[in-house]
Amino acid sequence: MINLFQTLVVASALIVSNVSANTKIAVINAGNGAAVRRTLSTSSETTVEGVASFWSALHTSTFKTQEADMAVVPDLFRKASSGIVIGLTGGKGGVNLESLPFISSFVSEEGNKGVVGQMLLEGQHCENLLEKVENIEVVDALNLLKSGAKHAAQSGLSGLKVIVNSENASKVDSEIAELIKVLQGESVTDSLVVHLIVEDGEVSAPSSTSRRLEENANGNQNNGYYGYGYYNAYGEYVTPYKSMFQIQYFNVVLWTAIGLAIVLFYTVYLMINMPLMPDTLLFGESAKLVGDD
Repeated sequence: MINLFQTLVVASALIVSNVSANTKIAVINAGNGAAVRRTLSTSSETTVEGVASFWSALHTSTFKTQEADMAVVPDLFRKASSGIVIGLTGGKGGVNLESLPFISSFVSEEGNKGVVGQMLLEGQHCENLLEKVENIEVVDALNLLKSGAKHAAQSGLSGLKVIVNSENASKVDSEIAELIKVLQGESVTDSLVVHLIVEDGEVSAPSSTSRRLEENANGNQNNGYYGYGYYNAYGEYVTPYKSMFQIQYFNVVLWTAIGLAIVLFYTVYLMINMPLMPDTLLFGESAKLVGDD
């Protein structure tokens, strides 16, 4: 009975994953300066909070910490002077990328047309991502090129939201192609980064969440290394046990602090026990007065 229930749960998760949309983000260097770099991470999966931390680290003047193990990171020496977020959403069913060949190449191919890397979020998160951007303008396909050039010329991060349907899909695809071409050709700013968000409605392969549910059904997830854990509302596996990165980071900070404390106390100790030499100038004047008598 238990095995039958687990099988039904896994099957339901697979069915849901096949009809739900994934959110894909293509990060594109469009200006003269390459403000974004591709990392060696083999996984492009991330969360809304992860994307928000990447945007904060890339487009704000203050130092912001980006989540670890992401596919793209800001360049250490170049700061993005401008950024534009373009969110394409098609409602509950997502966007059919088969009708958007140019946009599809952006979210599926790296190193092509200035694409540095892609990020993938399970589920429809275009609205949640656009909420992280203060200046968002809702535009139609006819005004996409004009509004995109206007936002790209502004400093900081701003964005556009476009509703894609079967009637305007071809127009949106051609306008996005023209907009990217204009931004890359004219180099509106020295370091412009385009973040293209697409809610893909076609999910052919089981998502990682369904794969993890299947592993749970087979009893492979809660092994001795991870111990107890659970899935939060975003489908992320959460465990109280520390990862190797967290352990290494804690040890680096701990022993650095201990070393600096030792150096500080040793310096204070040397200053307290510093030998005091006689004031030769004072004693020299005293000897001179005695000799005069």
